Amino acid sequence: MDSKKGIIFTGAVIGILAVILVRFGNPVNMGICIACFIRDTTGALGLHRADVVQYIRPEIIGIVLGAFLMAFAKKGV
Repeated sequence: MDSKKGIIFTGAVIGILAVILVRFGNPVNMGICIACFIRDTTGALGLHRADVVQYIRPEIIGIVLGAFLMAFAKKGV
């Protein structure tokens, strides 16, 4: 029963974060869209030429850094 509560809580937190990201400037259809973030980052690295989507997404940096810090804190590294 605790795992269901954890899943619901995590989903709610991600949903709230998506709304906050849209409020602070992300496009309405994007919120938290990992595929979109990766597309934009690959454009910034010069792997495609669509000018509109060629910039580093700070969300990707935050996700990777956060995952590393959590793994390090839990001694998974």
